[in-house]
Amino acid sequence: MNYLLPTYSKICLTTYQMLSLCKIGTSKNIKMRIKLSLKILTFVILFINILSCSEPKVGSDRNTVTDSLTNISAVKDISKAIEENPEDPELYYQRAQIYVSEKYLNRAEDDYREAARLDSTNPLYAYSLARTLYAMNITKESATWYEKAIMLKPDYGEAIVKLADLYFLVKEHQKSINLLNEFRKVNPNEAYIYHMLGLNFKELGDTGRAIYHFQTAIENDPKDYESTLYIANLYAGKKKSIAFEYFAAAIKLKPKGVDAFFGRAVFQQQIKNYKSALLDYRRVIDLDPQNYLAYYNVGYINYENGFFDEALRNWNICTQMNPNFANAFYMKGLVFEERKNKQEARIQYQVALELDSENKLFMAGLKRVN
Repeated sequence: MNYLLPTYSKICLTTYQMLSLCKIGTSKNIKMRIKLSLKILTFVILFINILSCSEPKVGSDRNTVTDSLTNISAVKDISKAIEENPEDPELYYQRAQIYVSEKYLNRAEDDYREAARLDSTNPLYAYSLARTLYAMNITKESATWYEKAIMLKPDYGEAIVKLADLYFLVKEHQKSINLLNEFRKVNPNEAYIYHMLGLNFKELGDTGRAIYHFQTAIENDPKDYESTLYIANLYAGKKKSIAFEYFAAAIKLKPKGVDAFFGRAVFQQQIKNYKSALLDYRRVIDLDPQNYLAYYNVGYINYENGFFDEALRNWNICTQMNPNFANAFYMKGLVFEERKNKQEARIQYQVALELDSENKLFMAGLKRVN
């Protein structure tokens, strides 16, 4: 069974989150403050967004001119048939399918509802309405219709997995786990089930069970790049050298996969293998020239090693690519402050604060140079 994968965001430790874990020193020694700040600011990307969702998006409302439809002739034919047979649910379903393909989701919703009203025993109608409502971000009612589809067809794999995905996304992890475990009883070799179980346990902070389920997913599908990469990052988070084996495996599965090289680079940076980290960041930049995070981390490594000009060069590239990335402006401010250029440091700190006005670390930087 081949399921569509949901989209998950890249997760990183922000300065604000790090501040909740670390206390800033009160020494007046600027270098000491800078070192403490840098420890707090180490930009660690934890886990990678590799997965993608193909749910349709809302593209039009019910009043949009139908002539804009590519399949207008087919819609007209079905509409004529509906006029002649208004109690035929399959006709509404067929027209809804065309509306979904054209991204007229409000119209599709209406037709799926009518099909489900006319034949409340058909699980396909309930499932199709659930998917459309989910795409329209009406998640609560979407869950209700997924549940109805499963009630009508208890072994409805697509509906079970979609509902488990929905529970995951709204952070109802135990509900997601329960559904997946039930489905696993009749589909014990389905890799995606174990992948989703791994994601749920990862979000619950149970790293051991997360790794176990990701590993089981790989055993059932040796080409499972996403599960391989998650294991690599989880071991990297524990600073376990076995992470290298999984990064290498992920790269072998996807030689041009930016995320595997980036994850390995971050791990190398964490354990201070700077030369190897720089090589991996270079691969990331070669594969994805607009990856501003790679430039940011290259700048940080250069700063750590005293190459301030090179650090500034990379951070300038970073802020050119993403003018809203406050941390890079703050880091530039640290360099200028250390060089006793308070005027330029003040400019960089002010920009950082304009982008993140509640950041106490940025406030402290500006206060030092005022």
